Amino acid sequence: MLARVFQAAAVAASAVAIAALAALAAVTVIDVAGRYLFNKPLLGAIEMSEFLMVFLSFGGLALAELRNGHITVDFFVSALPERARALLEAAGALLGIVFWGFVAWRATVHSSRIWAAGEVSANLTVPTWPFYLAVTVGSGLLALALIGRVVRSVRIGLA
Repeated sequence: MLARVFQAAAVAASAVAIAALAALAAVTVIDVAGRYLFNKPLLGAIEMSEFLMVFLSFGGLALAELRNGHITVDFFVSALPERARALLEAAGALLGIVFWGFVAWRATVHSSRIWAAGEVSANLTVPTWPFYLAVTVGSGLLALALIGRVVRSVRIGLA
């Protein structure tokens, strides 16, 4: 059941990333059209693009990991026996857990600091802390997905 909940969270985060991509395209089109057709660019277009890029960048990470969709270069590793490949994959996933767990932790800390400080964006005065929480969620989901990779790889390596 926990795996299904995690899968649903990864799919939801990916859906947010897709929506952010569509919104980013719309913001860009509106800004460019306003700038060149009406000499009136969209106020805060750069800020909106930056905010949307957070969702776009971190939203699909976990689902891509679950679907084994990240780019891998296995030119040398493919020559190794299956057990060695599995153990190397587990070691790489462990490093990924440490890295993405650290990113999630620091994004959480930073988010709480800027929430306490009341930081807002320059033009639109949008609070910025929720976007750091999005980094936390995306990074945390990826770290959790990598735990599954470690478990699968260790099972293969120890079999």
